[in-house]
Amino acid sequence: MADSMADSMVASFWGPVTSTTELCEENYARSSYIAEFYNTLSNAPCILLALIGLMNALRQRFEKRFSVLHISNMILSIGSIIFHATLQHV
Repeated sequence: MADSMADSMVASFWGPVTSTTELCEENYARSSYIAEFYNTLSNAPCILLALIGLMNALRQRFEKRFSVLHISNMILSIGSIIFHATLQHV
């Protein structure tokens, strides 16, 4: 409990941590710009795969729902990157 309170007091570029969720990574250990470095980086392959899927769906003229699916996955991954990088609720 004391460690999570100490982690939330770490100075960062984005201001104080407002997230109540404590994940398995130490906050701001690798960079003062990225709170959870590896959780943030792990979303990059999701964006890449969604982009590849979108390009294939458009190239092969699949139904529009497949493009919407891939765009939704990209938006979700970008949101996850923003959350894990900042640990901000707003």
